[in-house]
Amino acid sequence: MGAEIILRRVELRLAHEHRAAHGTVSTRPTLLVEFRQMHDGTAVSGWGECPALPDPGYFHEYTDGAQAMLTNLLIPAVAAGGSLSPDAVDAATAIAPGHPMARSALALAAEDLTARVERSTLAQRWGAVRDRLPPGTSVSATIGTGPNSDAGLAELGKRASVLAAAGYRRLKVKVSPGHDVAPLQAVIDALQATGHANVQVAADANGSYRPTQPAHADALRRLDALGLAWIEQPFPAELLLDLARLAQQLDTPICLDESVTSLGQLRAARALGMRPVVCVKQSRLGGPRAAREVLGWCHAHNLDAYVGGMLSSGIGRAADRALAALPGATLIGDIGADVEYFGADVTAPVAVSGDTVPVIADPAVHGLGVPISASAVTKLTSERWQWTIPNGAPPAR
Repeated sequence: MGAEIILRRVELRLAHEHRAAHGTVSTRPTLLVEFRQMHDGTAVSGWGECPALPDPGYFHEYTDGAQAMLTNLLIPAVAAGGSLSPDAVDAATAIAPGHPMARSALALAAEDLTARVERSTLAQRWGAVRDRLPPGTSVSATIGTGPNSDAGLAELGKRASVLAAAGYRRLKVKVSPGHDVAPLQAVIDALQATGHANVQVAADANGSYRPTQPAHADALRRLDALGLAWIEQPFPAELLLDLARLAQQLDTPICLDESVTSLGQLRAARALGMRPVVCVKQSRLGGPRAAREVLGWCHAHNLDAYVGGMLSSGIGRAADRALAALPGATLIGDIGADVEYFGADVTAPVAVSGDTVPVIADPAVHGLGVPISASAVTKLTSERWQWTIPNGAPPAR
């Protein structure tokens, strides 16, 4: 039997509508990659995920485009290379440097396969220093006649209190111009009223403010007075100079998210005088190897960093937990209970217990460390493609 590469388009429904400056998502497709090969007479599978969103509002890659890139170029290139090792996959996918999310799915599948062949977990291979993590998540007002309606703000405050009572230690509130102080104040007030004032609150603007708009500058100064943990990506990704100037004007730390597309971009921000909080997303960086490099650089330069999420399935979130257990991830990441993400998922559910989330959901499972449900994968798959490496790939090491 030769090695196989299987690409699946999976349809997921969110447990809670996700509203951000770039749009609202209630259902989303995601792309799952499976590397399958024989090892010691047994078929072993490694899994990866391309979590590009349905539309290119957040990032230039989107589901249909990434699907085309994987099917037409990247997977054929990996198959032609004849090896599913991480080094071989990285070399084969280097032909498309502008498509990090598509590449990240293949990179993660290669690393997961290697870990399973070696009978270790990704957390062990990557040097995890924690086995449990404090949970954090994002929230937004989604009901009422509008995002600033009394009903919407009341529901937002209630959800924040419920999450805090469940053990969440950091809540990130989605904001945009005209929809910022009110939702943040609603969350802060609700947490204080329910005895959870110690829960960190941050604002996430997804690049929706503009340095040329006086009203936006006034709004950011009002956010600065709220005592937030950080203000995330207030300006668009490419405006590093404006972000650096803003960081000098505010007391609240500025977090870079969309701006962190490579270690080079982060070094450029540092050269401009910034000491940002850094949101590390392995899919946006091109895979877990690049994410580990960024986390290591942050650790070496005493920059606070956390692992961010992309509304990924349980496959992507398992990799995120392994990355969040590394020394460079110093802040609470987008790591939470699976029930907060999708009504039905492809992995066994991971829960918050004792105010923490386990890095490894099941110690008996190598690689990602979480059981993958074959029946759920089949049920949720809407499209499927398969490639064969006829001569078989050597063991991934």
